[in-house]
Amino acid sequence: MSMSKLFKVTTKAAIFDPNNEHIITISMNQNKDWGLPGGHVDDGETPDDAILRELLEECGVCPKNLQRKDFFMHSNGKVVLAYIGGIDDTTLNSQQGEIEGVPKWLSLDEFKTIQIEPNYRKFVLENWPE
Repeated sequence: MSMSKLFKVTTKAAIFDPNNEHIITISMNQNKDWGLPGGHVDDGETPDDAILRELLEECGVCPKNLQRKDFFMHSNGKVVLAYIGGIDDTTLNSQQGEIEGVPKWLSLDEFKTIQIEPNYRKFVLENWPE
């Protein structure tokens, strides 16, 4: 039995703009709930490949210097592999017809006020670049 059958693993990323003033977030349910871009690792895919695929699908971005930074439990029991990175081109474009939410840039002040998984908030605030 493979480990993927025992633990649900997902990838998420904190992606910052060139000035480290904004982060990409995913707006769901008309801004009632928010998430970070990312998603599940497909069978036979590495987590690094999965996060790059998800960032392209959900936001239309291909970050530079993407690095695995941390892992933690989501409140729903999934293991989250968390990445950080930056991009030069700040154009966001969902390639999924925004089926999983609308990608949006938020400032630090805006980010602090949104409804989001507590461990996502903690990860982002601990890793927001100076």
